Amino acid sequence: MKPIMNKVALPLSFFLCLSFFPSLNATPDISETCQNVRHKDLCISSFESSHIARYIPSNAKPKVIASIIIKITVSNASDVSRNLKSAVLEGSGSLKPEVREKYGICDREVASAMKELDKVRTTMAISSRKSEDLNMKAAIAKTEKCEEELKQVEALLPDKKQVEEVVVLKQLLENIDDIIKAMD
Repeated sequence: MKPIMNKVALPLSFFLCLSFFPSLNATPDISETCQNVRHKDLCISSFESSHIARYIPSNAKPKVIASIIIKITVSNASDVSRNLKSAVLEGSGSLKPEVREKYGICDREVASAMKELDKVRTTMAISSRKSEDLNMKAAIAKTEKCEEELKQVEALLPDKKQVEEVVVLKQLLENIDDIIKAMD
């Protein structure tokens, strides 16, 4: 009789454990969160393609989703910064000095935007709406400055993807700004 009990007890206990975690593999409905942002398709696709999104419960609140989208955007900003630096290092002999200078300015602006985004995440935790707004505006302004700097030398750039990456980063920041404003 003991082996039958073990055969029943183990699956039953496993089933009971799983019943307490119904959202284990469910992701939240991001379309609701992204409904009123400026770049809806980018909002949805960036969230769904992120490995982080898989671990968010389906009943996550907008503030949690906004925090995840901030993490995704910081990761994107890191990629942009890395690509700018590698363009300078790999193209060291062939880049004109003005292009190298613009890449440097742009990289500093992207790094600064990431710091502003970290401040947004911190102020979200303490519910300081005014600070969130100021930091978001600063982050967006910094990516706009980077975009302007690159567009001044766009014809001289060895690869136009840096401009596109900065535009996507700016759009992600605008989406975060829209999501935060919708939480009010």
